[in-house]
Amino acid sequence: MKKILLITLMFIFIVRVSAIENIEIDNNLLIPTFQKDIRVYNYYTNKDNVTIKVFPSKNEIINGSGKIELDSNEKRIEIISNTSGKYIINIFKNYKNDKSKESHLTNLIIKNYNIDFNKDVYDYNININDEKELEIYYELSNDNAYVSIEGNGNFNKTENIIKINVNNEYEYRIHAYKTLNVSIIENTKEYKEMSTFKKEIVKVLIVTISCILVFGFYYFMFIDKTYLKI
Repeated sequence: MKKILLITLMFIFIVRVSAIENIEIDNNLLIPTFQKDIRVYNYYTNKDNVTIKVFPSKNEIINGSGKIELDSNEKRIEIISNTSGKYIINIFKNYKNDKSKESHLTNLIIKNYNIDFNKDVYDYNININDEKELEIYYELSNDNAYVSIEGNGNFNKTENIIKINVNNEYEYRIHAYKTLNVSIIENTKEYKEMSTFKKEIVKVLIVTISCILVFGFYYFMFIDKTYLKI
């Protein structure tokens, strides 16, 4: 059993380490930016040929990189690695932007919160409770589109901005505000802690001043008179 577990851990470690680090075309980044778990990319150019560079890990065997001739307006390139698997790059030559083919969100849902989503509205405001992370669900107009989400978690500010990026073309923003009740509770805790500390200081000052007054009174009433009689 221990041997099987050890072999499994070694296999996972090797697969994780032996993975493509980056892919570039003519020294330009892909769309979306390369990530190991994203398998399909798009690239647009006006050139007749492009050069694909793959940055592999040590001892990784790569097929599909190098100079590529573009004899049509659209070409599908497969980058195959013996450890990382297959990546697909769709290269579009003399590409014309067709608004009807653009990728955007058709629906956006945040569990337990109503944002009344509209694909043409890019900013939304919600008041959140003491959440660690929001459950976000979305639907796309294009199955090949890529979505990245940033800022969803560690809500320790009054205003937290969650960015939802679609194909590096559109960015939807969720402004998540802590509810008034949460803010009041936090401020009350801080106020109580400061008040307790101040009370302790006042107590110490009162005791100190009282001791000084008592000692002074005793000195002038008894010790000082005894000294004068002598």
